[in-house]
Amino acid sequence: MRIAIDTRALRPPLAGIGHYVHRLTKAMLPLLSPGDELLSFNGLIIEPLDHPFLDLVETRNSNYASGPTSLSSAFGSHALGKAYVFVRQLYPSRVAGRALYAARFHAAEKTFDLFHAANFFPPARLRKPFLPVIHDLSCLRFPEMHPRERVNWFARGLKQLSDVPFVQTVSEFSKSEIVTLLNISPDRVHVIYQAPGEEFRPDGATDEVCLAKYNAERYGYFLVVGTQEPRKNFKTVAEAHTALPVAIRNHFPLLWVGASGWGDLELSPAVERAKETGQIRLTGYIPDRDLAALYRNTVLFMMPSIYEGFGMPIIEALACGAPVAVSKIPVFEEIAARHARYVGPMDIEGWRQAMEEGLAAERRSSGTLDSRRDLARFSWDRSATMTLDLWHRLAEASLHLNRAATGGSSHAGY
Repeated sequence: MRIAIDTRALRPPLAGIGHYVHRLTKAMLPLLSPGDELLSFNGLIIEPLDHPFLDLVETRNSNYASGPTSLSSAFGSHALGKAYVFVRQLYPSRVAGRALYAARFHAAEKTFDLFHAANFFPPARLRKPFLPVIHDLSCLRFPEMHPRERVNWFARGLKQLSDVPFVQTVSEFSKSEIVTLLNISPDRVHVIYQAPGEEFRPDGATDEVCLAKYNAERYGYFLVVGTQEPRKNFKTVAEAHTALPVAIRNHFPLLWVGASGWGDLELSPAVERAKETGQIRLTGYIPDRDLAALYRNTVLFMMPSIYEGFGMPIIEALACGAPVAVSKIPVFEEIAARHARYVGPMDIEGWRQAMEEGLAAERRSSGTLDSRRDLARFSWDRSATMTLDLWHRLAEASLHLNRAATGGSSHAGY
């Protein structure tokens, strides 16, 4: 069986879906049967998806993140890189890009038997079986927090789900959203958790070197991780940080790690002043080895999101032994369980108190034995095995349906 995977998210910098695709396929390769073959659809062509392919992705992503600006090495100048990002986010550019992907996808359809739609939906209507991965329904719950073109694309994509045998998602919370909002039967929705990458562990030999890159001291900063977009709710935590005594802000800056995103990120004058003085710092995107070091040495990791389908940074932070405070939303309670402090997403005073209590708490750099045991439920080997099983079940369901349509004796519907 030839399985094509949507690898468009593997362009650097790797965000949540990009890391999902990279880590899943890396765990998947050793599990494949002799008759199975993985293929990559990168938006333009189909090519083999093997270990050299994944190694190249990892190298490019590390190089992307290693420069002073994300796009300077790719475009030769910071100004040109910023212009590229601006043009890429324009509505006509996004529409034109999706039209190109659809045309190339149709041309490639004959080269595979099954498609793994890792980024929600296939790029175009597909006559072959496919497994959609619905990470969250934020485009439905909070359309105002997404670009208009993405909301329209999501609405069109939902129409492709009516006849699929299975839908994959990343948490029990997202499953409940899919069942409730999309009216899809629970037995068609399969939860397969994600997991942290290999870099995220309690110990690191090069932490001091990594910390020096960001002018950060061991246990001397607060940390937030996430793409720069409204749903991540950095504004609330930033306001809470500015409410701390000035001596604390000077000695314990707030670091925001994450690639450029979209939407209204206008910060208050107080937060802008804190950025000018270095009390609040936006590092941009950084490689996993550096991010792991920041997790391991933070006073407190915070994730104040308004809505998420999973919350990978929480799992990464716990795997590194970081103390964690997160929004009190159902999906975070599901994945962080009793290993985090919970704060109302918009509760500025609550986040300020969480930071003050983080400073007063005894730091346990290796995490608790209880939290490490709980993290065992997040495993890429388990996720790959479950996904592979879904692929084969999907192929079998499609085969039976085709036999029924052509007058064969087997009959199985979706």
